[in-house]
Amino acid sequence: MTELATDDATVRLWRIPAWRYAFPASVVSRLGDVVFDLTVVLWISTDLARGTSWAPAAVSGVMLAAALPILVVGPLAGAFVDRHDAHRTQVVSNLVQAAAIGSLLPLAAYDGLPTVLRLVWIYAAIAVTNGAGQFFLQARLLMIARTIPDRLRTSAFSVQGAANNVVLIVGPPLAAPLLFTAGVGWALAINAVSFLVSSVLLGLVTWDSAPSTEATGQSFWASLGEGARVLLGNPLLVSLTAAISVASLGTGAVNVLEVFFVTDVLHQRAALLGFLNTAFAVGMIAGMAAAPWLERRLGAPRIFVSGLLLAGLVMVAYSRTTSLPGALILYVVLAIPIAALNTTFMPLFMRTVPEHLLGRTSVALQVFPTIADLMAITAAGWLVSTALRGLDVHALGTTFGPVDTVFAVAGLLFVVTALAVTRPVMRAAQSSEDVALLDAG
Repeated sequence: MTELATDDATVRLWRIPAWRYAFPASVVSRLGDVVFDLTVVLWISTDLARGTSWAPAAVSGVMLAAALPILVVGPLAGAFVDRHDAHRTQVVSNLVQAAAIGSLLPLAAYDGLPTVLRLVWIYAAIAVTNGAGQFFLQARLLMIARTIPDRLRTSAFSVQGAANNVVLIVGPPLAAPLLFTAGVGWALAINAVSFLVSSVLLGLVTWDSAPSTEATGQSFWASLGEGARVLLGNPLLVSLTAAISVASLGTGAVNVLEVFFVTDVLHQRAALLGFLNTAFAVGMIAGMAAAPWLERRLGAPRIFVSGLLLAGLVMVAYSRTTSLPGALILYVVLAIPIAALNTTFMPLFMRTVPEHLLGRTSVALQVFPTIADLMAITAAGWLVSTALRGLDVHALGTTFGPVDTVFAVAGLLFVVTALAVTRPVMRAAQSSEDVALLDAG
């Protein structure tokens, strides 16, 4: 019966015209992003900054250029989308992204400019692309709210998330050979074209994308302030945002030290990091596929807190492993609860927030975790390089070194966060539609 219900939900999802166009548009755009992200890092590290002492800093500039628009443009984009036609915003955002990436094509073909100017150009293009992406993401969230019924949204996020992780598996093996055989220009062109294709597909579908009268009846800054008041006045939203932000401290530290875990803890070649990333993507696909089934039995609030708890415990176990096979297995297991909570989280959020406030309130889910992520990246690198350097402690039948200790602390952050938010999340969700539907079933 459960399997039939899942299949029926998927069939009904594909009967929605907006979904039939939005899904392939998202997949094409995501593939272009994956190819572009790896291409830029390889372009800078193996060409523009090759053999220099500042190469790591130049690559770090890419991450900074990608993160700053989330902090600066994100809040403004949320208020803008709530007050303007979301369909037009999607299409125009994709065109701006295509133009920004396309502007790098002359840079790839002509190497006469000083390296500093070329790097600044690259950073600027990344910042513009990600800034436009903030408008696109907020508009896409409103499209989901207006075109996909609540009972199908978890299935929609499940299918979309699984597809994105398939792209993460197939994208990198395509990007590196493309760069070194065809050149950086082709990789850039693919990403630019992916945004054009996405824009065309989204332009073919029509939906009720006009802003609501509640949103347009206020000034821009007044509407931005209302979003903040609604967010801070909702205990469930505060708990969810705080939990994700604290958890981001752990994930940020893990992400920046992954390669050193492979080399220093697992004692393997850095190139094998790709196998771990593939294992994680496989686990994400499995977790996202199971998310709709789990939500019907447990409810989104329970999946959120239990997912954080399980992920933290597995992360602690992962920090203690010293073999590649064990690490691969644990990485798959780690991804499953993370995928389940990620898939059910946005539908839960959308049930809690009035539609005309989606853009302004959902911005917090990007801004605060991004700040936490940047803090963790900086702190983790500094700790391993200074305070924890040379750490070699034997306790509880295991050995604690610099990198694996940070991984263990990251796991404990997940566990503590889950325990801290369990009561407020469940209490705040008692009167939500999510729990009501669960009890009725």
